[in-house]
Amino acid sequence: MHLSKAGYYADFVVYPVLILSLLGYQLLQIGAGALRLAMLVIVCIAGVCLWTLIEYLLHRYVLHRVPVLHDMHEAHHADPSALVGTPSWLSALLFVVAAFLPANWAFGSTAACALTAGMMLGYLCYVGVHHVTHHWRLVPGSWLYGLKHRHARHHYAKTPGNFGVTTMFWDRVFGTGLEAGVRR
Repeated sequence: MHLSKAGYYADFVVYPVLILSLLGYQLLQIGAGALRLAMLVIVCIAGVCLWTLIEYLLHRYVLHRVPVLHDMHEAHHADPSALVGTPSWLSALLFVVAAFLPANWAFGSTAACALTAGMMLGYLCYVGVHHVTHHWRLVPGSWLYGLKHRHARHHYAKTPGNFGVTTMFWDRVFGTGLEAGVRR
């Protein structure tokens, strides 16, 4: 959906605060023991990895197929530089309901905080990369330029593909990559 400038950029403030709060709370609760700290880091990294799969699946199956969301996503395709996104309050609520609460029930608060923080970090990377690919002039040959070119193919190719924004891993796994040699 179209957002105000403040609403569009809010993720860049809200999510670092939420991530640091979740991890900081757990560090204060459990102390900084090496084993517990290692567990937090590992579960947080698992959350980032999980986010990349969710990003791919949401983009491929929800934003391109669910009627109301498809229409909003098409508005982004029609005007890629518009301030289009998910309001921070809504995405944060979804993280609480779909990630934190189930993880807290299944694994306890320590793992739930770390997993949710990792997923939020992955989401923040997604939001950042997506913003950069549409709003910055990038140096040809740079890593971000490659992501920009890859994402542009998603927007303008006749064949649907390149659904991953932060990584092409899942496009390779599921055969939806549009780069030469990835999908034939």
